[in-house]
This record gives sequence, structure tokens and C-alpha cells, in this order.
Amino acid sequence: MAVELALEGSEAIHDHVGIWGAMVCQWARETGAEPRCLSPALAQAFLQTEQPTLTLDLPRDISCFRLLLPKGTLFSEEGPEIRSVVVAEVRALEGWVPDNFQTSGGGLSCVGLGEDGATYLASNLLDPAARAQQPDHTDFSPSLWDWDADGVRGTAARMEQLCVHALLVQLYVPDLVSEGEVPPPPSSKGFGGRAALGYGPAEESLRRPVWLGKDYQLQRAAGGGAPQRGSWQPLSPLVGPVAAPLAWVEPVVG
Repeated sequence: MAVELALEGSEAIHDHVGIWGAMVCQWARETGAEPRCLSPALAQAFLQTEQPTLTLDLPRDISCFRLLLPKGTLFSEEGPEIRSVVVAEVRALEGWVPDNFQTSGGGLSCVGLGEDGATYLASNLLDPAARAQQPDHTDFSPSLWDWDADGVRGTAARMEQLCVHALLVQLYVPDLVSEGEVPPPPSSKGFGGRAALGYGPAEESLRRPVWLGKDYQLQRAAGGGAPQRGSWQPLSPLVGPVAAPLAWVEPVVG
């Protein structure tokens, strides 16, 4: 219901960016986008890793997921924290969005949900030529909000960086993707105990949380060595970047 209300509100004030954000969230809900919990250590490593240039050769194995950020990782320029981001592969939306929506350039669309209820958008285009296109009022592709202020672009850049690395880890570093434990239900005294809290047979249907970097530890420079940023490198020098499987060269922090 909240998504529908946001969509109606954005349409009423002709907020085209807001419309796109609501549409992505609605699509994520309808497709059952899986949550991914990002560990604090891996989030820090992502922010210390160079972001590769994605291309149209990017695999389509993952169409959408919800990235749950550790506390204190990402803030909007206005101050409120962004704790979760809906990450959608725009090519997967083709055929689902209305005909008057244009998704030029494909790529990732990242919709950050702020604790103040605001929506923050970031993007990563797969087709660089699309950046030269001037969007009209029906174009909801990522290039529409490239005009935004430098401060907001800073938040968007950090959000994009976290989301791109989270996608690449799921595609190419499966060892960093693992299931966690279902937290035990809170104890309760009084009438009904666990049953009164809604636990019981339904508890068995709870799914284990999926973690990115649950046990990951940052590499640290030994003996006073210099820190270095991480990067993504293609495993085959004969194939273009991102078309070939990528290997993550982890950052080394001081």
C-alpha cells in the first residue's frame, strides 16, 4: 500500500524520479526480491575498492535484490541514514514497465530508503552512449537525475559503489555469500507465551538470512606497509572487462 501511495503522490506533483523509484520498489515486491545483509567489514572493503566499468556483457543472473546496510554506513546529505537499498537490473524490467517508460542504457537502478521516509536514487549505466542522450519528460532512465547537486551526487556515488560491488560479489565470489542463523524469538511471560507472540508452526517457515561477507575480515598492511585500494580484474586477458569472470583483488587497509 505504501508503494502505491508513493506512486500516486509522485504522479500528482509530476515527480518523475519519485515515480521511477516507486515503480522499482513495486517491481521488487512483485518479484520477491531477496534481502542480502552486508557485513560491516565487507561494506568498508567495498568503499576501498575501485568500481569497475560495467558493460552490456554483464550477466543477467541476478535481476533484483534488497541490500541491507550495516548501521552507520550510508547517510543522505540532509543527515538521515539510508539502511536499505533496492537494487534492480534495469534490463529485467523491460516488458514490465509501461510503454511510455524509457530505460535507455540499461544498468542498475538503486533506490535507497531513508529513515526519514525519503527515497534516494543512484544508477550505473551499462551503455555509456546513453549518457549523451537528453531525457524527455517520459524518460525515467538513470541519466534523468545526473543533473543533481554535487552533495546528493556524493551520496548517490557511495550508494552506487556499495550496490555494484554487492552484485559482483554475488556473481563472482560465492565464498562470500552464506546463510546466517534465524534469531531466536524473544522470551515471553504471561498468557500464551510463544504462541501469543505468533511463534509456533509458522516459525518453521522463516528463512535464514543471506549474508554478504558474514565472516569477512579486512586485510591489514603488515610491518608498516602502505595501504592499497581493491579492484576487480578479469580472469582472462583475452576477453573484455565484465564479459569474463572477475576476480576481486581485496583492499589492504592501514
